[in-house]
Amino acid sequence: MTELDLQKQIKNKLRELGHACYQVDSGKKLTYKTRGQGLEKGFPDLFGARKNDGKMFFVEVKIGKGKPSEDQIKFLEAAQDNNILNGVAWSLEQALEIVEGRRTIKDLEESK
Repeated sequence: MTELDLQKQIKNKLRELGHACYQVDSGKKLTYKTRGQGLEKGFPDLFGARKNDGKMFFVEVKIGKGKPSEDQIKFLEAAQDNNILNGVAWSLEQALEIVEGRRTIKDLEESK
């Protein structure tokens, strides 16, 4: 499974559960429409809002031994500081834990 496959799997499951979820392509592709614009460095792969309370979430998706970049960690730490649900997921189950508020960027820091 590729990282993109896992992102789609998570997005589809979250939508199936009734959450708003959007997938972001934050790569370095530049076109005449995006030059000089775009997302902040480190913006996570998935974001959205929970169906029951509208609480916003950010999910950075990784596979295998992939690790978040410093920019991704800083972004999620800022989300944590602002009480936004956030975290890094290597599986569908971990992504669901993030949206449920049971997993955050702090879990990554504690496992270092």
